[in-house]
Amino acid sequence: MFATVNYTVENQIATIAMNVPKTLNAIHLQMHRDLFAAFTAANEDEAVRCVILTGEGRGFSSGADLSDIDFADRIDYGDYLQDTYNKLLRYMADMRKPVIAAIHGVAAGAGLSLALACDFRLATAEARMTVAFIKIGLIPDAGAHFYLPRIVGLAKALELSMLGSVLNGTEAERIGLVNRTLPEAVFHEEVRAFAQQLARMPALALGKMKEIMYKSLESDLETVLRWEEEGQRLMGRSADHEEGVRAFLEKRFPDFRGR
Repeated sequence: MFATVNYTVENQIATIAMNVPKTLNAIHLQMHRDLFAAFTAANEDEAVRCVILTGEGRGFSSGADLSDIDFADRIDYGDYLQDTYNKLLRYMADMRKPVIAAIHGVAAGAGLSLALACDFRLATAEARMTVAFIKIGLIPDAGAHFYLPRIVGLAKALELSMLGSVLNGTEAERIGLVNRTLPEAVFHEEVRAFAQQLARMPALALGKMKEIMYKSLESDLETVLRWEEEGQRLMGRSADHEEGVRAFLEKRFPDFRGR
């Protein structure tokens, strides 16, 4: 379907795999277009209940493709961000489907930023993650200033950003940067098993939960309490809630349909 991204759907799980292995999936303009189109396809497909973002070959993504930059043109990075990363990040944040970053090999710079924008991060112990921007005289972008301190705390976010430190999967799990590290030999199978757990959950409740949790980061308690009231009012009228109660009483696993 896309020139630089492999897109597949199986068992209610959409997998979006960046596919330029020779550059460790460095992100250039065509990949930006393909990623946005792939996320749109996953979001608009009612059969999709969960999304996996990963990379083909030896790594997740080495970040921005620096060979794609023509310094003679005096590129405005701010304009570039508006048209590429920021457009995708806003779309990902508004999606009501859970998104998992499956990180193996390298996740650097904007590649790591994309992983931070996902709802979950699963990694191999051998993965290498670095904010990296400082090494080329830039500040972090693609949402890193928003997500990183919220995930690992302000002091650790500053350390990782200012020093350009490289973390393996085990260290990243220890500081909360990734949810879990998984054995490389069964990495893809374990990622799909995690995604399948999410795909079996009530989609309406997952979507509303994601919406409120993200908004709560910038809100006060009273506002969040109101959002919970409104959300629970809607969830209480859903077919999934009725099915969940019936399944609990009948001592079986519920068959949620996202209604």
